Amino acid sequence: MPREIRLQIEPDNCRACYPCLASDVCKVHAIVRIDADEPPFIDFERCYDCRLCIPACPFGALQIARDLRFSVKIIS
Repeated sequence: MPREIRLQIEPDNCRACYPCLASDVCKVHAIVRIDADEPPFIDFERCYDCRLCIPACPFGALQIARDLRFSVKIIS
């Protein structure tokens, strides 16, 4: 059954902190950083939408997408 994930990283709020507190609480390592100076991204193949990362970020960078264009439908 497809599942829809509506989580997004708001780039204006993300400070690209090191260590990223939201990434630290992610049990499946779905918040991935490629470059230390850039904001991380969400690996939607790993993310199961538990939303533990949302309160972990002190800057409110992780949010639930209000616009359905930013949601991702995962078909397993």
